[in-house]
Amino acid sequence: MKLGLDVFLEKYAKNYKQARLGLVTNATGINSDLRQNIDLLVEKGLKLVKLFSPEHGIFGAAADGEKLSHSKHPKYGVPIYSLYGETVRPNDEMLEGIDVLIYDIQDVGLRFYTYIYTMAYCLEECGKRNIEFVVLDRPNPLSSKIEGPIIEKNFESFVGGYGLPIRYGLTIGELAKYINNTFKINANLTVIAMEGYDPTRFYDELGLLWNTPSPNLPSMEHTILYEGFCLLEGVNVSVGRGTVHPFKYIGAPWIDSEKLYKSMKKLSHDGVIFRERVFIPFASKFQGQVCYGLEFFVLDKRKIKPLEIAIDLIAELRELHTKDFTWDSYVHLETERFYFDRLIGSDFYRKAIEQGARSSDFVEIWEKQSAEFTKQVQPFRIY
Repeated sequence: MKLGLDVFLEKYAKNYKQARLGLVTNATGINSDLRQNIDLLVEKGLKLVKLFSPEHGIFGAAADGEKLSHSKHPKYGVPIYSLYGETVRPNDEMLEGIDVLIYDIQDVGLRFYTYIYTMAYCLEECGKRNIEFVVLDRPNPLSSKIEGPIIEKNFESFVGGYGLPIRYGLTIGELAKYINNTFKINANLTVIAMEGYDPTRFYDELGLLWNTPSPNLPSMEHTILYEGFCLLEGVNVSVGRGTVHPFKYIGAPWIDSEKLYKSMKKLSHDGVIFRERVFIPFASKFQGQVCYGLEFFVLDKRKIKPLEIAIDLIAELRELHTKDFTWDSYVHLETERFYFDRLIGSDFYRKAIEQGARSSDFVEIWEKQSAEFTKQVQPFRIY
């Protein structure tokens, strides 16, 4: 198969020889031979005048949530504008002198991953200024499968928006088409499609080397678990940030790992196995403290339901440790929402869990919402 970047360089770059180009990218912007898009565009003789970076920076090395300043590219000297710092949208000054803005970043296919909002906000701002917006398409690592709750309008933020379910099953190019049309942005959008791409396959089935999208997703397995275990960042446990296995480890100093193991074992989730685990994060929650919990292993990526596992983990932790368990105390000032509510896209689930609900109480809701979204996005499918 060929990535959108490869197709662009082979077939379409010649059409942009006279254009002043901006590029939104990071370390994931590589071709099939692992060469960086910045170098490849310059080698093609294209006029690359400005760079833009998402969360984690142009080199993908910054920590999650770290606000970044503007800088210059060390090799080419062109300005790098951070879209995860003072602003998350490109402004007039940043877009001045650009004829075409290209977006080329590997995503993970999950609603709370911030890169898609960087893309969407760039699309919106280009639409306002009649600047062509070009998306170089890349695979959805989690395939075209859609699942999970759809975000409610008044819970939208930079980790959730555009009426998306948690796992939205679109490539970044398809997502751009969906947003541009559904939300009437009507930007001059061009999607450079991949060739030979099978959307039913996971990333590790495409013959591509893993393209680490951000520091805490070092493998396919971590990314699969992230779909659900990101929700645990909304409660007072460590999800393994600051360890070698983020989103595979779940723990806290106050957890009785033996009790948690036994209670989770009774629920018999498919496609996963887990064991008791002790770990000490060197960063993030409970830094330097001994945490007791579980380590998870994906046995079957098509059977595992990370969202259901995560909901049941939260429910069991709350029941086993009534005095110690809390919803994350961080409240987003703009929306005054608990972080868990922002991540899952509603306060319904938190309130239901507090009344004793488990994942089995939500499955029918999620299946109905996923079916509705599947129909809604069908016109924007490319593959």
